Amino acid sequence: MKNYILKLQNKFWFKLFLKVAIIFLVFVLLLTLCNTAFLKSYYEYVNKEELIEVSKDLRHIDLNSKNDVVNVISNIEEEYGFETEIYSKEGRTLYSSSGGQLMDYFLQGNDKFSMHHRPMKAIKAKQYSDGSVMEYAVDKITENKYLIYRFSIENSSVGEVKVQMAQIENSAKIANRFISIIAFGVLVISLLWIFAFSKKISKPISEMNEITHNMAKLDFSKKLIPQSNDEIGHLAVSINNLSEKLNATLMDLNSSNAQLRNEIELEHQLDVMRRGFVANVSHELKTPISIIQGYAEGLKMDINAASREKYLDVIIDESHRMNKLVLSILTLSKYESGQIPLNCSEFDICQLIKARGERIFNKKDVEIVYDIPKELTIYADPEQIDQVIKVYMENAECHVEENGKIVVSISKSENNKYIVNVYNSGSKVDKNQIPHIWQSFYRGDKSHNRESGRFGLGLSIVSAIMKMHGESCGVYNTDDGVCFWFTVKNVVEQ
Repeated sequence: MKNYILKLQNKFWFKLFLKVAIIFLVFVLLLTLCNTAFLKSYYEYVNKEELIEVSKDLRHIDLNSKNDVVNVISNIEEEYGFETEIYSKEGRTLYSSSGGQLMDYFLQGNDKFSMHHRPMKAIKAKQYSDGSVMEYAVDKITENKYLIYRFSIENSSVGEVKVQMAQIENSAKIANRFISIIAFGVLVISLLWIFAFSKKISKPISEMNEITHNMAKLDFSKKLIPQSNDEIGHLAVSINNLSEKLNATLMDLNSSNAQLRNEIELEHQLDVMRRGFVANVSHELKTPISIIQGYAEGLKMDINAASREKYLDVIIDESHRMNKLVLSILTLSKYESGQIPLNCSEFDICQLIKARGERIFNKKDVEIVYDIPKELTIYADPEQIDQVIKVYMENAECHVEENGKIVVSISKSENNKYIVNVYNSGSKVDKNQIPHIWQSFYRGDKSHNRESGRFGLGLSIVSAIMKMHGESCGVYNTDDGVCFWFTVKNVVEQ
């Protein structure tokens, strides 16, 4: 007998049976102990939540609407088994679910006799921030214990929803007894099932153990042959799938490493762009600061009145230039970070184009052509679209040749959107520069000419605005000039 027991102890299926049986037994014991220790508290917690929940139907109810009040009280008693009472600040009972025959009395508004709220002896209470109270209390007459939730109604009456503690305790006892019976039955059935199938399970598990050891050695050549259509068979299929996916993953490892290197390179490029941004800002601010410093030192030396006026004008001009630069940087930052919200509406873009063109081109000795309809209603943010048009027109006004031509036109795209074009004759944009002109502080003239008063931020702002609208923008060279464009939604597509 002793030798037979030793042989059993060396069997995998017996170990499996013994370990799983112990786990189930411990689980059943813990379940029983937890039910005994915590089920009543849990029931109390659930009842508290339900008391608060049902009180929401009474908090703002019109007490003069007797049908509504009686219906709500009846529904609470029918669905939850809670007792409900509404009484005045003086203690006169207005409505109560105690005794079903009283409902007709309250419903009829009979005032032949009055009932008074029966106070209880509070054992423990908790007051909430809204003034309501949850308390454990004892009826002084029946000595029944209650869980009561008390709250104000219309600032003139008080509502109470309560449940007997005995009801909670009995529910917990019944549930505890039922769960214990179910747990014992599940334990017996589980032990029988484990005993019956432990031998059948042990063989495929041993095979799976061998296969997974091979997988750990990166050998994915062997596969399991499922012997059944149950969980063990499904597990075998899953292990085969895992083996194939791991093999594919290893094959894709080099590709993933290459992608990671690309991401690192992209991060490096972003870092270079950040450094370049700082360098450009420093470059743009360095000169006006130096000029202001030099002219301020000249003023301090008490120069003659004529030169003093000139020095002051230079200082003011450079201050305005720095202020314009800072405002442009802040505007770009707000657009790129989404701090400026979209306020889209319907508006006439043709009227917007003509108004902006009159302010920009009124002093320019060039030919201005508006190839646009009399009116065209689109759906976008009018202020931001006006900013885009302003940048394009100022760009055209700056780069158009003397006695040249500027054309503002609107055409329809294939996807039923409209394309706004701003063309100017003159020098073209170098093809190598086109991908970079939308970057901050990028300008075609590498000398950063101060006479133009431009910083290379306008097109960056245009790009940010178009991204916010989900639209496109771009530039292309023509035979005798350059054309900048952007798309807008037709009003029917909003």
